Amino acid sequence: MHTFELKHTTTASAAQLWLALTDPKYITKWDGNRWVHNDGCVGGKMRARTEEGTLAEAEILLYEPSERIATLAPMPKNPEEPEEGFYFVRLEFRIEAHGKETTLHMKANGFPDESSCTMMRNSWGGFYLEKIGKVAEGVPAADTLHPHTAGNDFPGHVRHTELATASV
Repeated sequence: MHTFELKHTTTASAAQLWLALTDPKYITKWDGNRWVHNDGCVGGKMRARTEEGTLAEAEILLYEPSERIATLAPMPKNPEEPEEGFYFVRLEFRIEAHGKETTLHMKANGFPDESSCTMMRNSWGGFYLEKIGKVAEGVPAADTLHPHTAGNDFPGHVRHTELATASV
């Protein structure tokens, strides 16, 4: 199995970074999905619906507010031929505050080959980690005072573009 590790440093606080990673209101600003739901507890699920309507789901393995979150998600062996089966990828994010900066450490493992590992590493390292950092820097301080930490505190969140087209 193949693994990669990445990190990104931001001026956001650990609490802001945590919300960017876990609060559906902020996740939809960086991940490209139109809808996200987070059960917010170990054993719960993180779910997301893509613009194309595909539902993605990951089991939450670790959930330590403002410190660490880990998920396990099925990935198609061949995205164009999902009937070929899946493999499972574990993503872990660890937040480390130091002075006026915070570093987000990411580790991903479970890739069956180097090409799938490289593709995911390039996506996260070249795009997503920077976007998470930018979203975190924009999280209002007031939102960090009472962060959602467990249970069903997170309602699903729909980006405003979909709300405008939803039937009433």
